Amino acid sequence: MCRKRVLEILSLEATSLIVREGTPFKMRLSFRNMNECEFQWFHGDYEVTNTSTRYAMEMSKTDNGTSILTLHIGKSLKRDEGHWKIRVTSHGTFIARNLSIIVIPRLVLIMEPMFGFSIEEGEQITIRCTIQNPESLVNIENGSLVLTKGGSNLTPYLVASSNTQLSVTWYKGTSVVDDSGVYTCLYMTYPDPVSVSVSATIIAQEQKRCNSEISNGIQWNKTLAGKTKREPCPPNQKGIATRQCNVEGIWEPPNLINCTTEAFLNASSELDTILEDGITDPEKTSETIDNTLHLMNNLTSSTPELSAGDISSSIDILEKIVNVTNSSGSSIAKEVFFSVVDNVLSSNNSESWNAVNEKTEKDASSLLKSIDRLSEVVIQNDNISATQFTGSNFELTINKTKIDETGIRFPEVTSMNSTEGSDTFSTFFELGKQKIKTNKAMGYVAVIYKNIADILPASSERPDDTEKPSQKKAFVNSRVLSLTTQANIGSLNPPLKLTFQNVQTTSLSGMRTLCVSWNFSTNKWSEQGCILVKRDIKGTVCECDHLTNFAILMRPYSSDTEDEQSLKTISLVGVVLSIIFIALTFIIYILTWRFIKSDQNIMMLNLCVSLVLAYVVFISSVEQKDNEGLCVAITAVLHYLFLATFFNMLGMGLYYFMSITVTYYAMYVANNFKSKSRIHWILVGTWGIPFVIVMIGLGSFWGEGYHLRFNCWLSSESGSLYLFIVPVCLIAVINILIIVSLVRVLCATSAMANSSLKKKAASGLRSLGTLLPVLGVTWLFGILAVNEKADTFQYIFVIANALQGVFIFASHVLLNKKVMLALRKKYPVLNTLVSFVESSKEESSSVSKTNSSTEPQSALLNSKKRTFFERYFGKSTKRNKVQKSESFLTEKTLSTDCTLSDATGNSVEMSENVPDTNKLQLIVEEDSPKRRFKFSLNINPWKKKYTVTGM
Repeated sequence: MCRKRVLEILSLEATSLIVREGTPFKMRLSFRNMNECEFQWFHGDYEVTNTSTRYAMEMSKTDNGTSILTLHIGKSLKRDEGHWKIRVTSHGTFIARNLSIIVIPRLVLIMEPMFGFSIEEGEQITIRCTIQNPESLVNIENGSLVLTKGGSNLTPYLVASSNTQLSVTWYKGTSVVDDSGVYTCLYMTYPDPVSVSVSATIIAQEQKRCNSEISNGIQWNKTLAGKTKREPCPPNQKGIATRQCNVEGIWEPPNLINCTTEAFLNASSELDTILEDGITDPEKTSETIDNTLHLMNNLTSSTPELSAGDISSSIDILEKIVNVTNSSGSSIAKEVFFSVVDNVLSSNNSESWNAVNEKTEKDASSLLKSIDRLSEVVIQNDNISATQFTGSNFELTINKTKIDETGIRFPEVTSMNSTEGSDTFSTFFELGKQKIKTNKAMGYVAVIYKNIADILPASSERPDDTEKPSQKKAFVNSRVLSLTTQANIGSLNPPLKLTFQNVQTTSLSGMRTLCVSWNFSTNKWSEQGCILVKRDIKGTVCECDHLTNFAILMRPYSSDTEDEQSLKTISLVGVVLSIIFIALTFIIYILTWRFIKSDQNIMMLNLCVSLVLAYVVFISSVEQKDNEGLCVAITAVLHYLFLATFFNMLGMGLYYFMSITVTYYAMYVANNFKSKSRIHWILVGTWGIPFVIVMIGLGSFWGEGYHLRFNCWLSSESGSLYLFIVPVCLIAVINILIIVSLVRVLCATSAMANSSLKKKAASGLRSLGTLLPVLGVTWLFGILAVNEKADTFQYIFVIANALQGVFIFASHVLLNKKVMLALRKKYPVLNTLVSFVESSKEESSSVSKTNSSTEPQSALLNSKKRTFFERYFGKSTKRNKVQKSESFLTEKTLSTDCTLSDATGNSVEMSENVPDTNKLQLIVEEDSPKRRFKFSLNINPWKKKYTVTGM
């Protein structure tokens, strides 16, 4: 309001009271005392507001204190003509000033032919240009129409002409190829240059062309091959139709996407006027919206099949109606709006929808957005009246509820959608009572789109480079569910549970099921915030933590290239063979247990159990990703079993280390060896430590990508995979160090030092062949095989680990003399087989053979050896008793043997017949000139026997 009661308006003026359409102009009000005054601009009966896209208001002051309020009109239109008023209000009184504006229409020129044309060489050519609206030439003097070609006036080439002030015609009786080109008509001296052009093509006799024909109610004239022909749309439609004449001179199907029923165009134009002019008058906007909706409802319901142009125009009109409703706050006939949407979504319009999707940037998601935006407008106020709409193609419910006290289920359970038996699967969602507290009932809009799946786009935010090329295409395989609430409730807790019935239940091989929501920002389906809980051939269950539009997207994938398929086949065959041979090893060990009972074989049985269970669960359940809870359980079980397998391998390595390396150095360095079974501690560690690691992983990554999206195995993206990789790498490194120590003991013997190179190599390979399968060292190739381009390492890794069971069976059964002898004792029929194995592989079942003695040719060293045992075990007693040492060839232990030709038989013997007795006795003939020492270890928790024999 003005501080002073007197408001002085100096003037209201326009840059011109007569303006030409398309040119800018402005109106300016000059006054004094602008403080606390209200200003309103009116065009006719409607107020012009700042929401206008064509008008802009500006306030400024001059040096003498005069205030100037300016209304800018950037591009004048014919509808700007008429009465304009500015009203200034102060303390309940107002002062108004008026102006009248005349808008001269813009010059419109028409060429005949209207669009580019083709004629045969030698035919006549006629081009005519006409002024359609002579009233646009007001105040234009000395103007004339001119036809040009390539910028040059056609008059010099005029054979016959017909000219008036309003039209000009150019004619040539016999056309030639050089007459091809662009012909332009313009009006000289017009202030704002206006021109129109048409392209002419003269077809030579040898050139291909499409002949004239009538199609879709349009006369398609002769056209040169490779050109696109443009013609007016069929009757009752406005726009331009196009048709391609291909290089072979054959017509392609016409494109009528720009052909629209005239009534749709008129309705769209009225809405444009409201939006562009910023008209917010409720009466005006409500009247326009209601008239438009009823017109559209009549047109869409009475037409069996809407054209692609009418579909496109309907999308635009519905969007504009929502914009007007949102900006003006006017009421809307919701049921009529929903009825129009239902008509547009009719399955009869499927072909037109496909054309819209292919040839325009619009698609059915535009309708989803319009419904969502209208829903937000409708439920913004608290006076929400319950509304139910049930159409042929979609259903909608508007209601309110306290979401922290009552959940939402939509559609409600009825005889039409209830699950009756196992053969039905309905589509619905359930929102449980939320933990967020609300003070009042909250409005919501729930929608189900019944047959929109075929017309929705199938593009998703998943990068293309994550998918292998496929001949199949992605598609939406469900109805679409939508939920909008009055207020943003953030992340849902508990999540929204959605159950979808599959639209298509066959030909789904090679397709991946995704729970998705529509992202209006990217106009793509997004997997973010949704997880797949359960899936079968009939339907899918998803959970999502937000609200929007949801569906099931079937996305093709081909994860196997030729090499990957080979690796997969090799791996599968190898795993099956491993399961068979590991199970066979387990059975043989159980059958011969009383003959081979030992700590080492207890470890072997545990390794076999963990390996078989891990392989069986892996090949049977790793892809069971349909049920989220089950997939998490499978991932945890696999994690535990594979970790237990590796810790069993570590246990085997530690057992070898303690039994061979530590024993060797304890006997010859520390001179203080005691044997005590630690198998129970090893087993507690091999099965207990993996359990702790798995529990840590579940606790750390629960609900945060514990497993892969499409497989039940640990995820590298979340980091849970490192709880497997790190322990495995550490175990592999430790076992490598153990193997190095075993090889060092092997090489330290004089027997190996005196052996031939061939024998050394054979012994080393036999030892490695025995150790590597049970110590898991080959898994280190998995690190080198991470790069998809490292094909060699991938094949080595897959083959070596897939055949692990075969290697274990070969080295620990077939080449194990003790096991084969036990089989012969239990099953005499196998005597022939065992004898053959023993004769062909006499020493192959041992890990290594070492010699603990020094060179026998040295009398001094022999004396030191004798002194060592005598000093440690006390004074010796002469005995003639020599006890044969138990062979250690069938165990993973150490045996050294250096034979001398002139040796005599004396022995050092330690026997453990009583569990708490560990005594090592020396039996030696003191007058023997030469010695032979044989060190043999047979680690057995039930019967331990260590002998050192000197001859």
